[in-house]
Amino acid sequence: MRTERKNHARTRGVVGGLALSLLSTTALGQTAGVKPAASEERSISFFIPAQPLQSALDAFVRETGWQIGYPADLPRGAVSKPVAGVMTPGEALSRIVEGAGVDLRRIDPKAVTLVRLDRTSQVEDGGAATALDPIDVEGRGENARGPVNGIVAKRTASATKTDTPILEAPQSISVVGRAQMERQAATSVTEVLRYVPGVVVETYGPDPKGYDWVYMRGFNAQSSSDFRDGLRQSSLSYSFFRTEPYALERVEVLRGPSSALYGQSDAGGLINKVSKRPTEDAHYQIEGQVGSYERFQGAFDIGGPVDADGKLLYRVIGVARKSNTQFDYPTGDERKDDRLYLAPSFTWKPNDQTKLTVYGEVLRDRSGGSALYSRAPGSRWLTVGDPSFDGFKQDQQQIGYEFEHAFNDVWTVRQNARFGHTETSLDVTQGYWASAFGVIARRNRSFDEDMDAFASDTQVEAKLATGPVSHTALFGVDNNYVNADVRGWQTAWGSTFLNPANPVYGVDMPDPWTVGLPFQNYRQKLKQVGVYAQDQMKWDNWILTLGGRYDHIDVDTQDRMLGKDYDRKDGKFSGRVGLTYVTPFGLAPYVSFSQAFVPTLGLDRNNQPMKPSASEQYEAGVKFEPAGWNALFTAAVFDLTKSNATVYTTNGAEAIGKTNSRGVELEAKVSLTQGLDFVGSYAYSDVEVKKGNFPGKRPMLVPAHTASGWLNYTFQDGALQGVSLGGGARFLGKTYGDAANTVKVDSWTVFDAGLSYKWRNATFALNAVNLFDKKYFTTCEGETSCYQGQRRTVIGRVRLDF
Repeated sequence: MRTERKNHARTRGVVGGLALSLLSTTALGQTAGVKPAASEERSISFFIPAQPLQSALDAFVRETGWQIGYPADLPRGAVSKPVAGVMTPGEALSRIVEGAGVDLRRIDPKAVTLVRLDRTSQVEDGGAATALDPIDVEGRGENARGPVNGIVAKRTASATKTDTPILEAPQSISVVGRAQMERQAATSVTEVLRYVPGVVVETYGPDPKGYDWVYMRGFNAQSSSDFRDGLRQSSLSYSFFRTEPYALERVEVLRGPSSALYGQSDAGGLINKVSKRPTEDAHYQIEGQVGSYERFQGAFDIGGPVDADGKLLYRVIGVARKSNTQFDYPTGDERKDDRLYLAPSFTWKPNDQTKLTVYGEVLRDRSGGSALYSRAPGSRWLTVGDPSFDGFKQDQQQIGYEFEHAFNDVWTVRQNARFGHTETSLDVTQGYWASAFGVIARRNRSFDEDMDAFASDTQVEAKLATGPVSHTALFGVDNNYVNADVRGWQTAWGSTFLNPANPVYGVDMPDPWTVGLPFQNYRQKLKQVGVYAQDQMKWDNWILTLGGRYDHIDVDTQDRMLGKDYDRKDGKFSGRVGLTYVTPFGLAPYVSFSQAFVPTLGLDRNNQPMKPSASEQYEAGVKFEPAGWNALFTAAVFDLTKSNATVYTTNGAEAIGKTNSRGVELEAKVSLTQGLDFVGSYAYSDVEVKKGNFPGKRPMLVPAHTASGWLNYTFQDGALQGVSLGGGARFLGKTYGDAANTVKVDSWTVFDAGLSYKWRNATFALNAVNLFDKKYFTTCEGETSCYQGQRRTVIGRVRLDF
């Protein structure tokens, strides 16, 4: 767009300087045409009707991912020439600007600037080079696996495993970039997702164990939909690979079944967390935080080129946190939330066609365990746990690589692989109101788990044309291997008690490992191999996406309690078909059908291997990226059915049977004007159990209505230049706390706020979550057992960038 924005000043300066350098050279590129580059000769299908020049350029950027810079005083009333047929991007761009009073200058193989012809004449006649007006790079060639420019993402890799404009993906998707995370001071992945439609987070409150409780379109997505850099993050029982949000570049939420590409992703969709990677620009960032509950955190993010040629790049990210949580004991003892994190990565780029990134991370978490509350009917709430026993520990290590090589303009190969190991220990005290005795009866549970996980994905991508149809074809094979050891011991109910009239904490608690009995003790191995293919076919404005995948999965469970082995083998084909029509003015209606297939690790409440699930969805929607706006509006309706759906409760896992979810989702992300940004969402879901223990009921934890909105304004000039003000509201409708729908949980609305000031290379920020300190429960399992929502939390930050 032509609107000049402060946050693009650096971009404009770089491109403007390059353009000025080009203009001061006597032997420039050809007028009214783009000289072909060796890596740009692949022909694709175009259909861009005659329209205002700026709108046509926007459409061209969406089609190609090119960068186009143009002067602020683009000729008024300039109209493009129509472009239709199969041709190279350079040929198409030359036709678009023909007769519009501008010249094209190439900066690199996929970046050009537009120059007014009168200024070109001045240079060619020997006059002094005239500096260009500020140039805004539309789309800036956003990489789907890299940073988001501002709050509005234009491209995605999660929807297709290829670098694709969001408008062309026949599925509902939301992208949260680094800028939005920082404005809202997200300190966990669940906090990143608070303003995303169709996603319900923190269903058990701000879990001090640090788990990312997430529901999507009415289905639990905590374990089966967790992806990092396109590879699944496996989980089992209480073992989950944790993600430090400071290490993320973007988070992409792909709603609906997605097994045609990913195999193991659940009915509601998947969450792909994209990590920060080495960049060619040197950067040095340090950050300090202080906040509620004695929170102290330090972090750094440094990186850049190692050698003068920029062929070897590095990045190192570190976080150290010492903090408590809102969940303390009546004795004054606190539940901790401590973390140490280190993530180095290195990239080798011997040329423009080849790139290898090797990365690793080490994470150490120490927290106060679960925050469970109980009470006598009508009395005050009491924490069930005890500071002398409850606690959580996890140590996690991961190492992996990402390789990409382009043989030519048609063929590209990629391979990503990662190995991870976790060691998890959890001690938790559970309780219930024993009315016959007038006390809270308790038992102690201890879990000790180890998990190894390996994931890899090898892809071959081909970009070619058959007649008037251009293709982006993808072929791949991925595999997952998980080897987990799970042990759990517990004491009997009533091993300790709490008297509501005189609760006593800090007493010696019985150790389940010495006086208890095992309730789970097994080793489980999963081996999965999937082969998939996809073709994105373009003809004029139509885009047909076809994909299919076959998975073979072998789950071997050794139940050491019963002395039995269970071996389950499953094979399943999953498909997807989607049709999209992208208009020249940025409107893209679509329809799609997709499937999912998920093997579930672990044993059910009866110590039997979990059944795999199967899901199908029909979806229709529309996406709108208005020309001249930095905005994206989306709407979707869906009908989704999952068989063998699984619900996790405090007593274990339970297969519901068949569940249907139908709903509507709306989202808006827009930079309204200079410095003014808005993020808004609304979702309605009608979710019903069709077959199972409670047919006709609504699954627990799933609201019918959710809505959110965040508005942020940054002053562009004057005395307040650099000051940013933001505020938002989140609403979640009423839910049920049990599968029988006998426990109702009230709806709630909370407000968040943010204030920051950028001065030179320093940023000072203050954020508040639940600004007015509303007290509410996220769910209840009965009158005497509930989970608190997040209380008011204030965090102050100081960041220095060099």
